[in-house]
Amino acid sequence: MQNKVYIKIFSDSSNVAKYLINKRVDFVNLREEKNYVTLCILKRDLDKIKYFKYETLKDFSITYILCLIKRKIYYFFLLLFAISLFFIFSNIIIEVNINSSNASLVNKLYKSLDKYNIKRLTFKKSFKEINDIKDKLLNDYKESIEWLEIENIGMNYNIKLEERKIKNIENNSSVCDIISKEDGIITKIISSKGNVVVKNNQFVKEGDVLISSHIFLNEEEKQSVCAAGEVYAQKWYSIVLDFPLNYQEKVYTNKVRNNFMIEIDNNDYKIFKSRLKNYDEDKEEILSILNKKLYLIKEYEYKLVNKEYNEEALNKRIDELVVEKLNLSLNEKERIINKKVLKKEVNNSRIKIELFTIVEKQIGKQITY
Repeated sequence: MQNKVYIKIFSDSSNVAKYLINKRVDFVNLREEKNYVTLCILKRDLDKIKYFKYETLKDFSITYILCLIKRKIYYFFLLLFAISLFFIFSNIIIEVNINSSNASLVNKLYKSLDKYNIKRLTFKKSFKEINDIKDKLLNDYKESIEWLEIENIGMNYNIKLEERKIKNIENNSSVCDIISKEDGIITKIISSKGNVVVKNNQFVKEGDVLISSHIFLNEEEKQSVCAAGEVYAQKWYSIVLDFPLNYQEKVYTNKVRNNFMIEIDNNDYKIFKSRLKNYDEDKEEILSILNKKLYLIKEYEYKLVNKEYNEEALNKRIDELVVEKLNLSLNEKERIINKKVLKKEVNNSRIKIELFTIVEKQIGKQITY
């Protein structure tokens, strides 16, 4: 392979190109600047351009590269030393913490961790090694530890655990009733133990017994148990809601930007600063080495657009505010059955709604005697 040089010729591009073609000099990357041109030619053709005043910018010969490396060898070793130090200090453990108030268990765990070489002034373990050690510890302490996690945060290992609790044998002599914690009309009864003493569509008050602990046979009490089950009832409320007439909605544009993110010791560092103002992102892991991870980030731009509530959006917002206003924690079995708007006013870009709503919720509460 022929050695190449990158040169600067102090002349205009038309004269230079014409001359080089006439002299049969191969050239590439011809670029015209204000008072000179730059281009790349073979080193053997330098004698053919003595007609021009020129200056060598880069020499791609092996000799030149070796000479350049020799001149910069100090900086090369300094960089290598800095990288080595960074690698050492970012992969060494200076402290191991066990988060538990059980002093006896903590002392035993420290000895076990020391056996598996998880201790101060040691190098970090790989993800697989940590998982293997965790499994061994759980097996070693299966009678006393329910759950254990080894977290690497910075230069520390934090050991989190949950002690295994011995389950108390159910006391058959305990007696429990399911009572109503508020007024309502019964809609659903799910009983697993005890005597159901109410029916669907029955109105109950706070404190009424719903599922009794007393089991009867032929009008004679045969057994007292701890009643268990769920009782649902309709609740009704009159409330006033006041909120802005407009709301902001995300509208995604077609702009998608790629970025890279490095994860080191649970800290994230993006390679490039995002050029988008508002965006959502997805990340995909593409490399993982020594607890260092590299992700490909896709940033999807969106704009916040002011919109006025239509009927569907308004209905959804009212449901959200009803749950928030009444401090409800509606689960998958609880729901808003019906709502009726009694009065609606729009004034100064705000909407005020008075409504009557009916909610189905769990009203049963277990009382132990």
